[in-house]
Amino acid sequence: MAKKAEVKRELILTKAKEVFIRKGFNRATMKDIIDECEISRGGIYLYFSTKEEIFVEVVKKHNHAKIQALKDSIEKSDNFNLLIDEFFDDQKERLLNMDKSLFVAMIEFCFGHKSVSDQDFYREQFFNTKKMILELLEFGKKENVVQIDNIDRLADSVMFLIEGLRSLAVSSGISEKLADEQINVCKRMVLSESF
Repeated sequence: MAKKAEVKRELILTKAKEVFIRKGFNRATMKDIIDECEISRGGIYLYFSTKEEIFVEVVKKHNHAKIQALKDSIEKSDNFNLLIDEFFDDQKERLLNMDKSLFVAMIEFCFGHKSVSDQDFYREQFFNTKKMILELLEFGKKENVVQIDNIDRLADSVMFLIEGLRSLAVSSGISEKLADEQINVCKRMVLSESF
């Protein structure tokens, strides 16, 4: 019975993610999620009490999967340059396709939820980008490709540049040329010998 419940819970999270990507956080409703899952109203409340609770779990699951995929790639690779190119290619793809991302919903959630726990959740998710960058930089140091001593500071700078680009992409759009230019700035920072 527990397996069936876990499958149903995962279905709800998967379908809810689609709703949040399509509608954002503010316009998404429990009814939208229920309709997307094709389950009863009572059925969803066996697993989640609120839209907020579902959203938090969707974001955590999404970010955990991204971090785990990166760790798996690092574990299987011996080529830092290839991994860093893949990471930045993925960032560019996300920048140019913000309509297929949870970023808008995350911003809406952040601005609408001011409790300390909600802000802590947002901050933690925001810094997942830094965690990913640090994973890459630590691998690059191990492979003697990254020569910078203060990789924490470098990770902050790359993270802020990426997050700023995401905000720009949502607020006014971003051209492929600008995305390429800024991604190249990030790559040069990573591969430079001083920072």
